[in-house]
Amino acid sequence: MPGMRIEKILLKNFKCHNHFEMELKRLNILTGSNAAGKSSLVQSILLAFKSWENCEKKQVNTNKVFGVNLGIPISIVSEDLEEKDIEIGLFTDGIANRLVLGLPKDNEEIYFNIINYEEIVERKTHDCNLDKLRLFFLNAERQGPRIVSVIQDIVPFSVGNTGENTGYILSEMDKFQKLSGHFKLPKDLRIAAIDRFSANCEEWLNFVIPQTKLQYSVDIERNITTLKMQNQGEFHLPVATGFGITYVLPIIVQALAASVITNSILIIENPEAHLHPLSQSRLGKFLALVAANGVQIILETHSEHIVDGCRIQAARETMCSDAQVLFFEKKENTSMCNRIEIMDNGELEGWPEGFFDQKRQDLRELLEIRRCGS
Repeated sequence: MPGMRIEKILLKNFKCHNHFEMELKRLNILTGSNAAGKSSLVQSILLAFKSWENCEKKQVNTNKVFGVNLGIPISIVSEDLEEKDIEIGLFTDGIANRLVLGLPKDNEEIYFNIINYEEIVERKTHDCNLDKLRLFFLNAERQGPRIVSVIQDIVPFSVGNTGENTGYILSEMDKFQKLSGHFKLPKDLRIAAIDRFSANCEEWLNFVIPQTKLQYSVDIERNITTLKMQNQGEFHLPVATGFGITYVLPIIVQALAASVITNSILIIENPEAHLHPLSQSRLGKFLALVAANGVQIILETHSEHIVDGCRIQAARETMCSDAQVLFFEKKENTSMCNRIEIMDNGELEGWPEGFFDQKRQDLRELLEIRRCGS
């Protein structure tokens, strides 16, 4: 159940966030218009964890941060400020884990200098620092359907930033479960008739996309994995089942794997990609349930169905006070963030202009066309 998490984030001079400060809860849903600051917030967290890992090198490469190319440092610094240092603060147990990054002398270089590395090294000797948290990240551009997947850059319990190691993690989690008599998913996440990890992944996949079953095989000698899916009929390779199942399976596997690790954080970009609205809503319910069972979840989404599924399940789990929607919008070239609380019954406390109101506007326009034509 709930352990350590990121309680608050502070940004200074990071991309469109000249100064940003926000409390984070167990379930955080980032939404809003394009280029309004959602991805930048996610990237700041990724960069902070990467810098924390590399602090003794006194530099951090911006070319590959959890599989994301952030560009050269000069493009990450806010454009309209004279101050060129970036500060990221991630608070745990009320204490700031601070990161200060400075530009290299050559603007074409692909690394930041970690200015406060000595402070970070000292902070690592205390409890409740970022080293005690386990971050998992799934990129919006996940691996599409493949006949086989190459096992690469293995990180324990991680399907990879694009889901490339999903089959391998299914196999490893089943093995680990068999060897460890103490390893079990949280009770609320065990929905299969048997305890086996992959069986529960299959049942949750079936919940999100009805009538779907799963098979996997691993060839360690050739360093490849093969997944097969059944959606009414025979089992087929992913190339014959489309993108929806392929894109959502890594989310389910990663979320369940994170649920057995204390102090885990899961960030997912566009979980709704290639999914039918029913599946989007059910995926939102699943992720809210994972959050209720101890994983801090940060979602970046453009789907009202994901939001609705999350708040329905949050109400069922009586965890609405530990869930929030962060609505980002651009005003006069400045990123603005509006926190929308989720009330105990799952309703949102407010609906700011531009927050999933396009359907209402389109219906109004269609009504006006009908009136004019009659």
